[in-house]
Amino acid sequence: MKKILLLAILSLFGSLSLSAQTAEITAAKRLVEPVFERVVKPENIVELKSILKNTKGKPSYLWAISGTKGKEWDFEKGSSETNEKIKVTFNKLGNYTITLTVIFDKNTDNETEIETEIEDYITVRSVFPELAALYAQKPKPNYEKLTLRASDFIAKPKYANDPTPYLFLAKGLYGLVKEGNAEPEFESALEESISALQSAVELDKNGVLNDVEHQNFINDLEGYLLREYLEVHLDGKLPDLGEAIDLYKQTTLNPISINFLEAYYKYKMKNAKAANIIWSTEIPKLLKYERLEIDGKFSNSFKNELGNTIQLTESDIKALKYGIMYSAIILRERDKNAEKACELLRKVDPWFQFDKDFRDLFEGDLFSSCVKK
Repeated sequence: MKKILLLAILSLFGSLSLSAQTAEITAAKRLVEPVFERVVKPENIVELKSILKNTKGKPSYLWAISGTKGKEWDFEKGSSETNEKIKVTFNKLGNYTITLTVIFDKNTDNETEIETEIEDYITVRSVFPELAALYAQKPKPNYEKLTLRASDFIAKPKYANDPTPYLFLAKGLYGLVKEGNAEPEFESALEESISALQSAVELDKNGVLNDVEHQNFINDLEGYLLREYLEVHLDGKLPDLGEAIDLYKQTTLNPISINFLEAYYKYKMKNAKAANIIWSTEIPKLLKYERLEIDGKFSNSFKNELGNTIQLTESDIKALKYGIMYSAIILRERDKNAEKACELLRKVDPWFQFDKDFRDLFEGDLFSSCVKK
């Protein structure tokens, strides 16, 4: 029997082709809530489907899901492990690996097998109604209680791999920062909020952070760091700017937004080697970026150097603008000409058509040679 093994150790894609013959796994959704008290609702059901490409012969299907059937997950009525499509429900929180084995012309001399496995393909999560209620409390959230309760959930092994409690912990700590809470136990609330957000990002396999409420929080946090740290220290003491850059770098989901400002900072701190490494890496990437027409509620859509669509928040765009402007000035000084700086400025010119700071620099005397006549 010929066997083609396709191991897709991925969390963002549904297939990995190592051969002309492929058996792809698709899911109508990858985030799902667990069944509660044995009452199955539509939002608890995940449909998994096999899509065959460039295959020959009569297929037989065999699905496998990590965890124990009947305890952690189960087939919905009418589904079985040998169907082309299956419907599954989950009883326990966590990430689940899906494996599909397709055998063609079974029990014949022409039998061929394709196996596709996708690690952490389905995430079963709780929406944590208690934490959500604390965060939505009127007239204002109880951030201290939210912080303590989120920490309690995180300490439970049951939620060890769930990003949501970490997101609520980050929200609670950030709320304490905005309130000006002076309690000694919360003196590092901002740094701890950012650390909690980082933990959530690392644990998020299937887009929990894409929820509107979480996106709103991230956008707010980035905006705070931009206004209260980056912009305040742009023309101030360099060590303070370095700390501001580090905080923003830990928060943004798009490092390119802050990397140019980091290069400028390193150059000014007499570390030209490190600065030049960043520029030599990031400039070619940025030159391949394309701004897309469709934007999200809190973000701007771009196609990156790999051709993937990414979202830059408004704060990311502003941080990128500052980094490019300050980098252009240094590049002109470093190279004794404006060629590299002009290439960079021309690339982002359409993105900042109505930004006065950018226009003043780009169209001013320093870079007059850059503007196409």
